[in-house]
Amino acid sequence: MREILWLKEAEGELAAIVDYVLQNQGQNVALQVYDNIISQIDLLAEFPELGTSESKFKFKGKPLRVLHSRHTRVFYSIQETRIDIILLWNNRMDDRKIRKFLSERN
Repeated sequence: MREILWLKEAEGELAAIVDYVLQNQGQNVALQVYDNIISQIDLLAEFPELGTSESKFKFKGKPLRVLHSRHTRVFYSIQETRIDIILLWNNRMDDRKIRKFLSERN
């Protein structure tokens, strides 16, 4: 089982997503969204290949994997002993912004 390492931006996105849901749909739904995201990411510790390989998205020159859910995509990188959570992305946002965001951090 691999360790999960969250990049600062990914942690911030998780907080922003949960806060948005909390403000618009209430505490119960926000807790469900949080639990759903964390449960999916916890699965990556055991099954790192669970997401799809997305060669069009790169971080530090390495293609990322993406774990898709109903409302969110988790962009991550598989390392030898850990999984790096690079970015959480709301599915309603434009993919061009993902590339820009990632290129600014390479």
